[in-house]
Amino acid sequence: MDTNEYYMVVLGLSILLILTLSYEPPIQEGLDIGKEMRKTFEKPAKDIKKASEKEFKKAKKATTKEFNKAKKETTKGLNVVKKESVKGFNVVKKGAEKAAKQVAKGFDEIFDEVTNIINYIECGFNKIKTLPDCFFWYFLDIIYGIFYMFYSMLAYAIPPLKDGAKMFWSMMKMMDEMIHDLTGFHIIRYPKSVMNMCYLCKGAPKKKRSKPSKCS
Repeated sequence: MDTNEYYMVVLGLSILLILTLSYEPPIQEGLDIGKEMRKTFEKPAKDIKKASEKEFKKAKKATTKEFNKAKKETTKGLNVVKKESVKGFNVVKKGAEKAAKQVAKGFDEIFDEVTNIINYIECGFNKIKTLPDCFFWYFLDIIYGIFYMFYSMLAYAIPPLKDGAKMFWSMMKMMDEMIHDLTGFHIIRYPKSVMNMCYLCKGAPKKKRSKPSKCS
């Protein structure tokens, strides 16, 4: 290689080096611009991601709230249904028990009536059997009834006789009680043995006295 060719090679290398050094700043500037563009895109992306996460959390919270509300309402509805079911069952049970008691009471009343009828029939036969022994006492009742009928007619015509009869009867009751306390006998009532044999029926039901009204 001669001297001219050597100088040409050195010159070419020098020019290439100068060109390389002269174009390095634009390449570095391009790299800086890339970083800025990356930052520019990264920030909105982060904002979008943050906003998305925020909205997701908000939606999740709202969904959980609505779910809990729906769960609460459902539980409340189930409790109401359960309560009403129990209430209805108790009403039906109470009605059934009341109906059963009424039926049992009806059967008891029917049984009592049948028993009373049987007792009255038996008592009637017994009174027929004891009729000869009780004839004297029945005869006294007939005489008393006739006397009472005529006296009532007379007292209707003469009112003072009615008051006199009341006073006389009150005095007789007082005397009867005094004599009964002293001797154990009545003067205006039949003995207990006569009452049982001729007038009373064994096992006959006693009439219940009606309770006085509160308004009276």
